[in-house]
Amino acid sequence: MSLTTSDKRSILLAYNTVERLLKGDFFHFSSIEEITQEIARFGSKWPVIGLGTTNWYKRNGEAMVEGKAGKPEFLWADPGSTPPGKLINLNHDHPDQGENLKSPVIDSDDTLPQFPFMAIAVCDPQYAKNYVLSAGENIHTWVEKEFPSENIGLAAIHITGKLNDVKSTAACNIPLGGMDLSQGYSLKENFKFIEYQTGTWSLQGLYGANPTIQQVLSVPGHPLHLHGYEVNEKRGGHINQALTTSDTKITIYPIKDINIRIKDLDKAFFPIKLMGPG
Repeated sequence: MSLTTSDKRSILLAYNTVERLLKGDFFHFSSIEEITQEIARFGSKWPVIGLGTTNWYKRNGEAMVEGKAGKPEFLWADPGSTPPGKLINLNHDHPDQGENLKSPVIDSDDTLPQFPFMAIAVCDPQYAKNYVLSAGENIHTWVEKEFPSENIGLAAIHITGKLNDVKSTAACNIPLGGMDLSQGYSLKENFKFIEYQTGTWSLQGLYGANPTIQQVLSVPGHPLHLHGYEVNEKRGGHINQALTTSDTKITIYPIKDINIRIKDLDKAFFPIKLMGPG
């Protein structure tokens, strides 16, 4: 069914969920091509804000989506780079060390990015809200205080400008047997940790107030999931902390609907490719 202009509503398209990913589900994945085709149904100039990861074994990394629905950019922070977090545009570039790109999915093309979790907000620009914060605000704390006061249940957030004391991680090993994040992003065998002083950033985030939605987009008790990259260094990842400066600008887009898609559920079990010692 095609959408008319009046039918279009802001929507979050979730391909699988964080909860399922953290339990080791790498087998219900999406591709750049199918995501691009789906969001093309919306206004070509509608902003897109998304985040996810890949199923490259021991090199999962942090994916980000930005730009417009007519031409989305799929970016990826590589945990295997030196230093970690090197930004790669997956639309037309390819990670180094191709021999280390392995998917646990049998008969898949290991070199292509497959997203076992990806969530992308397609945002109606007429409902954008802009904020300029005072310096020294912790972005996570500000969002978790401000959004409930405005009765915002689901939203996408884009943050640009200078930030201080950014703490980030890049997932390097989401185990096939699953991972427990109840203690936060603290497992050194699973993440590369990167800290920055002051830099110019582009951050993409998704916020869900409802605990059920948090299991789709994040982990329980953490309504904001935030990825991003430093514009000049071209490095980034999952953002655990960022402090605003007088140059920080925040745009939020309330999202009306959510569509959760999990493919190929007719199969109960999937064989895992022999991954070897690496």
